This record gives sequence, C-alpha cells and structure tokens, in this order.
Amino acid sequence: MRSAVKAVCATSLALVAAVAPASPASAVRQATASNYRVDVVNHSGFGLDEVDLAVARFSDPTIRLQTQRHVVSGATASFDLGPCSDVRQFAASAYIGTREVLHTRDISPSPNCHTQIEVTHT
Repeated sequence: MRSAVKAVCATSLALVAAVAPASPASAVRQATASNYRVDVVNHSGFGLDEVDLAVARFSDPTIRLQTQRHVVSGATASFDLGPCSDVRQFAASAYIGTREVLHTRDISPSPNCHTQIEVTHT
C-alpha cells in the first residue's frame, strides 16, 4: 500500500514540475534558442487558396519560399522560420485563385521572435 502511495505522490510531483511556470532566466534562454514564427490570420470572410512566405536568412544567400494552401476564413497559417537569430527578413503574400489579395513589404524580424499578419479584406 505504501509503495502505491509513493508512486502516486511521485507522479503528482512530476506533473507539477511539468506545468510549473519557468523561471525568468530559463524563459530568456528559451527565447534566444527558439524559432521565429509568423502567423497569417485570415479574417477576410473568404478562403485563401495559398499563403506564401519568402524568407531571407543570414546563413543562406537564397530566398526560401514556404507555402500553405487552402486557409479557410477564420483560420491561421503558421510558419516556422527557424532560429530567431538567423532570420534576416521575410515577406508574405496571399492569393484567391490567381489574384494576389495580400502583399507585404519586406519585414524585419521582431525581437520577440513572432509576427502576426492579419488579412481583413480582399
């Protein structure tokens, strides 16, 4: 009986440790090691046939294109651009059929490693 109680207590402590908030120092370490994320949120009322993200990195002279297709109204297309410190610039485009309904300028990365772009009309 005691070993069962010890096992339950050990499991409870492991769960508490897993959901406990991180210390500020560990949060800073995670931010510097995390990947850059871009979210393109579709509030247009129409489905987007394609959302493209062109990414320039310090480590790669070639502009790389990431694509997500069929982003319905109310959905978010999320892009992982790799390590924050490696992202130089990026730009987004969205299409309905062959018509471009979103085209951003070149965007410099944010220090918080996240950018949200909202498509509100087409």
